[in-house]
Amino acid sequence: MYCDAHLHLVDLDQHDPGFAYRALSYDWRGAVVSHDPEEFLQSEALRVKLPFTIAGFGIHPQEPDMQHAEFLSMLCAQRKIDFIGEAGFDFFGDKPLRSRSAEAMQLQLEAFLFQVKLADHARLPLVIHIRKATDVIMANGRELRRLPSIIFHCWPGRLEEAQMILKKGINAYFSFGTPLLRDSRHAIESLKSLPVSRILSETDAPWQPPHGAEYTSINHIVDVVEKMASVLNMNQEELKHKLALNFTDAYLIEGPK
Repeated sequence: MYCDAHLHLVDLDQHDPGFAYRALSYDWRGAVVSHDPEEFLQSEALRVKLPFTIAGFGIHPQEPDMQHAEFLSMLCAQRKIDFIGEAGFDFFGDKPLRSRSAEAMQLQLEAFLFQVKLADHARLPLVIHIRKATDVIMANGRELRRLPSIIFHCWPGRLEEAQMILKKGINAYFSFGTPLLRDSRHAIESLKSLPVSRILSETDAPWQPPHGAEYTSINHIVDVVEKMASVLNMNQEELKHKLALNFTDAYLIEGPK
């Protein structure tokens, strides 16, 4: 079984219309994210066409306003989502909200801490997106230790940073995707040395396409897992089984049948 720890169904359907109606040639599970009410409803309609999926909703750090906070709270209260996210911090690029100015930090921190508290109250996993902000995550380690689990989507940091997060007692998992296919040095270094029990596979489809691809497809999970097995010098079937167990542990769901 292949497990995709992070993908965007509505965005993927815009790049590859009808993908959800095409049968997959392998067993598959996926964790689907949404960031506004309309996207969530569209994503739910696509989910029913696919094999087993779980759903999440979050206030993305690239648009850290609180207009959908009430909707997110309602989804948690009614148990309509399986995790919160993606939440986090993004200080990559030259846009005003990514400049790491006092205003950008305040807006992103408010959205992040709201979601941390909600995840704690609802006892839901939290998916975190970070770019150039590992230090901010460290500064909030006490709050993160309270959460049942945390998934660092497309882990961008260094091995030492991942190890420090685990040493803080945070129940963290580190997800790896298409940067591995581009031979990202930090991703390969982290993957090689982190405990196998703490790693996940993802595509972030349709985003972060591999070299030569217009977008990341749902099928790129096969390439990602193959690359992970090569980096780890591990039997691919054994790795797939381990990744499936990690997926269920990270997202607090029942294991594969």
